[in-house]
Amino acid sequence: MSTKERILNEALRLFSEKGYSDVYVSDIAEAVGIKAPSLYKHYKGKQEIFDSCVEKFYERMTQVRNDLLLPDTLQSELSYETIDTNQIIEFAIGLFMFYWKDEVASGFRRMLMLERYRNQDLNKIYEDLFVNGAVQHEETIFSSLITAGVIKKVDSHVAALRFYTPIYYLLQKYDMHPDQEEDAKKELVSMVTEFCETYKG
Repeated sequence: MSTKERILNEALRLFSEKGYSDVYVSDIAEAVGIKAPSLYKHYKGKQEIFDSCVEKFYERMTQVRNDLLLPDTLQSELSYETIDTNQIIEFAIGLFMFYWKDEVASGFRRMLMLERYRNQDLNKIYEDLFVNGAVQHEETIFSSLITAGVIKKVDSHVAALRFYTPIYYLLQKYDMHPDQEEDAKKELVSMVTEFCETYKG
């Protein structure tokens, strides 16, 4: 691993533990095992390191979505109109595990949670990823499923909330309990299964 990659990894770890505001370039350099002046050979400052963390997160998220072959990715030949309950469960578990256990995703998410009350820009990113943006994404999917007759004619926004809110809850519930993976998956499967049975057309 290059020094530049180590800087990024250590920075994200520190950001996730202390928050972006309470981490200084000297802290990152010390964690990497280099002097601060050496760090500036790779990044102009903390903001550029943060921007690189954001870029790394989105790259990792895109990679995982492609690996899961989600219907809205270029590599997938599936459509949300044709997938079955078992496939939905598989997608839900894959994305849940990514946001819960992946070092990049979980570190980035925890940093945003720590900073959202102190930094409006970071709160905006958090809401786009995990609150309003997530619900809007699901709402778009459910709207097309309703039009296609795959699920019942209901309010697409309410359906999105009823699907996503339990997932968000489980993420909060198990975030500090990484050893309870089987319990988390069991709850997630039950939730998705019940949702599909309730809303299928």
